[in-house]
Amino acid sequence: MSERNLEYTITQEDTGKLVKDILKEILHMSRREISHAKAFDDGILIDGRHVNVIYKVTSGEVLHVTIHENLEDSSYIEPIEGTLDIVYEDEDIIVVNKPAGMLVHPLKSHAVATLSNYIAWHFEQSGERHALRPVGRLDRETSGLIVFGKNRFSANILNDQSINGIKVKEYLALCSGFFDKHRGLVDAPIGLPPGVKMVREIREDGDPSLTHYEVIEQKEGFALVKLRLETGRTHQIRVHMKSIGHALLGDGLYGADLPSWYGMERVALHSSHMEIMHPVSGRKLSFDADIPYDMQKTISANE
Repeated sequence: MSERNLEYTITQEDTGKLVKDILKEILHMSRREISHAKAFDDGILIDGRHVNVIYKVTSGEVLHVTIHENLEDSSYIEPIEGTLDIVYEDEDIIVVNKPAGMLVHPLKSHAVATLSNYIAWHFEQSGERHALRPVGRLDRETSGLIVFGKNRFSANILNDQSINGIKVKEYLALCSGFFDKHRGLVDAPIGLPPGVKMVREIREDGDPSLTHYEVIEQKEGFALVKLRLETGRTHQIRVHMKSIGHALLGDGLYGADLPSWYGMERVALHSSHMEIMHPVSGRKLSFDADIPYDMQKTISANE
């Protein structure tokens, strides 16, 4: 069993509110998280004594919440020693710069070391125990920033930020062709064709999908492009850029018919910038990851 402790001192403005209102409005706990905390004697305390969620709080009181987590019920990730590029870490989250060619999470069909295996080893060396909860996803070939919640509470808060558009995610990509417009928005629904499991396409019955793009540098046959997502559909950038005639270099699924990949041997896509609100403190956090060597090499070789 693992646990995370949260504390909040009641202000004058909070006086008279119910504990459940503080848990929802201030600590941003979901109904499920509150129910889970209520099941433990030390789950919800005011000044060290157990209270129910309809208790009315008074200025100066200290609300203490213990979030219990049964790690034995979580899927086991084997710790495997490996190199990690840790961009940020505290007791609630860890942000990592993932290399291209690495899976984020183990799959039954891929018995190889993944980013999660390396993070599990890192936690073990630090004397920590956490379930591995990536927030969002990166394809195997995509490099760059990804955040993991170290506990269920933090992961849920970060997932809510993704759904509600609070989390900002920007990518750098090498996109084929010449751009007549240096800025634009691709607004086109994405879905799975009937009978297909992997390849997505623009479909009227697909999920709403929005991608903003801005050309940073135009080369002879491709461009370095910054992309910001308003939605997070599978293969969204790859599908959207192909749909406007600018498939990503190195993309064997959506750019297989390109005349040249200009030296790229994987999808030229990198998660370069992320902004989140810290799930516990509420602080705004901003992270950056430099463009990786293979993409930079392709740019430099075509100066």
